[in-house]
Amino acid sequence: MKWLVPSKEQIEYVRINSEYDFVKKRALVNFLTNSRVKVEDHFHNRAQSMLNSIERYEQANLKGLIQDISKQSFA
Repeated sequence: MKWLVPSKEQIEYVRINSEYDFVKKRALVNFLTNSRVKVEDHFHNRAQSMLNSIERYEQANLKGLIQDISKQSFA
């Protein structure tokens, strides 16, 4: 049975290597998924910030227009 020991060790190496490949692929998938989520969150936050800025500018423009109209009406 001693002659089977190297064969069993080789089979164990193959199994460990396949587990390593699986863990490596899983780690890569996790990294890419997390990166995608971060990019989507960043894009969403930037878009929300831009929309908020546009809304503030529109409110400021509207306020300015109302002030101009009220000044002209009293003049």
